[in-house]
Amino acid sequence: MSPEAGQAVPPVLVASDGRHVVHLPPELAAGILIRDTDLGALVHCASTAHPPDAVDIDSIAGLGSDDAAVDFVTSRLGFRIVLTRRPALAARAAEHGRIGLVHIFGYDSTGMNRSLASHPRVERVGSVLSPGLVIRHLLPDELATLPRPLLAYGLIDDVADAQACLALADAIVVRPVLATRLAAVPLRPAPRPSTTVPPIPERNVPDAS
Repeated sequence: MSPEAGQAVPPVLVASDGRHVVHLPPELAAGILIRDTDLGALVHCASTAHPPDAVDIDSIAGLGSDDAAVDFVTSRLGFRIVLTRRPALAARAAEHGRIGLVHIFGYDSTGMNRSLASHPRVERVGSVLSPGLVIRHLLPDELATLPRPLLAYGLIDDVADAQACLALADAIVVRPVLATRLAAVPLRPAPRPSTTVPPIPERNVPDAS
């Protein structure tokens, strides 16, 4: 299901390697995140009737981690959201009118501060907190330092954790089995008007033939 117009990131991103079909529950406001796969699978996914919303660009074998790679996945494949460890690449995605999310490693305050020090802090560039479950243990001032949109990514394995993380983040990453379970319960995400951004350009997917 596509997110509502103007919303930066779907509340739930369902992780996939692109090699198996993921059926999003119609009751769930969700999109698909492609990660841990190869370039061929990525291109195939982008050419389907229901293309994915997001890509973790550093985890795609055969795809470089440079401006050309960002240009390819945003302009040619039409991905709306790009996750990356490299702040410059997130900013590059934003230049294309997409959403760039920089990985912030939250195992300890030192790692968080080091990741945040290089964050570009510009419009359309947010954060990926990893592991996502850590968000439940952040102090309010620590949470406030994370540029939004904020995606909680990793170790979110049950409904209670998903609901708790989504009350603090703008979106979460889950596996397909948990997405199915979440469709049957209220997520109760907190409203965050600050995450609304200008409309993202239409997808321009290349001919798959």
